[in-house]
Amino acid sequence: MVDGFHSFHWRGCELSDPELALAHDELADPTGEDAYLSAFRTLLHSGHPAASGIALDHFQYAGGLARFGGESALERYEDEVLAVAREVLRQPPTPVGDSGFVGASHASALNAMLNLAEECDADLIADALAGAVEVNVRAAGCRAAHRALEDCTGPSPRLVAALGALAFDENLDVRERADALSALYDAKGPKATELLVRATESDEAELQAEGAAGLMEPGRFPAHRERVERLVASLPDGVGHKARSILEERGWFDSTHWAGAELDGPGLRSAHAELRLPSGEDSARRAFRTLLHSGRTVAVGIALDHFVHADRLQGSRDAGEIARQVLRQPPSPAGLSPGTGAAANHLSALAAIERAGAGASDADLIADVLERAAVRTVRSRALTVAGRVLRAADGPDRRLVDVISRLVFDPGFREHRRSALHVLSGSLGAEATPLLLRAIQSEDRDLQVDAAWQLSRPERIDEHRELLVEVVESWPPGMRVARFNPEWVGKAVFGGMHSVHWKGNRLRDPELYRAHRELRAARDPESACRALRALLRSGQPVAVGIAFDHWWHPEGIERVAGAEARAAEEAEVLAAAREVLRRPPSPAGLSPEFGAEAGHLGALQVLRAARCPGPEDTAALAAVLERPAGAKVASAALDTAASVPADAESADPGLVRALGALARDESRSAEDRTYALHILRDVRDGAAAEESGPTHREDTTPSPS
Repeated sequence: MVDGFHSFHWRGCELSDPELALAHDELADPTGEDAYLSAFRTLLHSGHPAASGIALDHFQYAGGLARFGGESALERYEDEVLAVAREVLRQPPTPVGDSGFVGASHASALNAMLNLAEECDADLIADALAGAVEVNVRAAGCRAAHRALEDCTGPSPRLVAALGALAFDENLDVRERADALSALYDAKGPKATELLVRATESDEAELQAEGAAGLMEPGRFPAHRERVERLVASLPDGVGHKARSILEERGWFDSTHWAGAELDGPGLRSAHAELRLPSGEDSARRAFRTLLHSGRTVAVGIALDHFVHADRLQGSRDAGEIARQVLRQPPSPAGLSPGTGAAANHLSALAAIERAGAGASDADLIADVLERAAVRTVRSRALTVAGRVLRAADGPDRRLVDVISRLVFDPGFREHRRSALHVLSGSLGAEATPLLLRAIQSEDRDLQVDAAWQLSRPERIDEHRELLVEVVESWPPGMRVARFNPEWVGKAVFGGMHSVHWKGNRLRDPELYRAHRELRAARDPESACRALRALLRSGQPVAVGIAFDHWWHPEGIERVAGAEARAAEEAEVLAAAREVLRRPPSPAGLSPEFGAEAGHLGALQVLRAARCPGPEDTAALAAVLERPAGAKVASAALDTAASVPADAESADPGLVRALGALARDESRSAEDRTYALHILRDVRDGAAAEESGPTHREDTTPSPS
């Protein structure tokens, strides 16, 4: 059943007949399946244009929901719906009245026929399209026409003519015209084909694309193959997506690295055309062999690209060997491949070797390619193949490993350093560790973080944890690199978050440092609570602040030790937070990101998380509201004040006075003053009313007095 839906084409229409109005109410807000179905049939068979139109809209809407995984209770009435829709189309279109446009009745009928129209409905749909003056009618008519033409065993001259008239009506939007052409795809007979060919000659790229897509239907494509392929290749970006998709669904593939390249002679061009969209398996293999064994650079490259792309060609034994021969040749000049540029032949060959199954015997060849690669893309692809070669060998090929290692540490190959390191770490196992240890000392932060990430993997981390701790803690807070977020490495090394407000700060006291590490990766609730208390009782601003962050944040003690451990420490944490809020702000240099505001921010978060503050808590909060350490603290204090449960009996007078003073303070931002007023109004007691003044609740500007 559909709940809350009025209609597509009759919105704003209220049925005057009481019985029909009740039926519509039931349809929009069903009380039960039987009542819902009865209401639908009442409207459908009413003979009232708006009522039957609403029912037809409900039928289509319910069917649409069913196609997205729901269920349509109205599906059982398909025959009745189709009969009513046909009868509506036999009547003149409704004028502007109950609906907002001429022909709403036809739009509802055609829309309901979207998946029901049959061959016998073609003329009815044609007449509706011919008389349509409104876009909704034309759009629904084109969709219904598509369905009717699918079922037609022969030509439907009137419907084809009606669609052709829309397609070439220059007064219509080009998208409407394209929809009309789309409906012609399944139309039989030469007239429909003639219209699609005419569309490919249009000045409008969208019409060209729709015409090409229509000519790809199996019965048309052989006669128009050259036209379609030429047109699809020339269509601008953003247009012709449907046509390209249809070609690709049918196996059409030009090449990967040779788009726009010229083949020598009609024989090779014919073989390429056959390979792009084969007429059969045998003909495809013959065309492939013609190109592969031609000795022509472009043709061989295209054949290798097809070998990689098409499963049907995987039985070829020659492709891998010819690809190896190509890699021993000089790189192809840029002019041979307009789309790829220089060395397109090596790119095609590397992909083909990988597809054929590169093995240990290819180690020297790939090392040669890496050493003399003419362009960056060849070196990148060769690294991928090198990883496969190394993994296939019983033992690592020393020359290939040495060549890849040079790429890691040679500043001239900066763009390949990380990829080369990944190939070695993923292929050599424990033998890659010395390279990773060298890379983690690199001044290149991207390479350093990558090496740290590899060393922090489960199979390596225990052996190198102390080094990783030292490296991770040397990174500045908020550091960004290209591939990995440094925080991921930190979490792998420490087991949890550092803190929120004190990142980049390593505790100097060894006992506190150990307590922080224990808190980040506690073995059990008891050790987590012990570490939290050690930090909290230290009296050191950073250590206390870290304890606050781990108490209130979801990724802190609750994650590692559970909600019970967090609750057990609440009283002591709250007491410490009150004490911090009574003190001056913490020294700015202790928090690289939050400066002097860090200490008060963490303590305010504790008050908010506790949500049950007592008089001491609200007194401390009032003091911060009066003298915030900065803009972030001011905002956090207001958020905390808003979270304090307060009514006429429990409102703290000191907190109310602090909020009132803030609301009147013209040196504070309008946003903070307005926020303070809203908090006061929510308290609803006499003192708050006096502080907030006579301003009405809906006002948003604080009083200047």
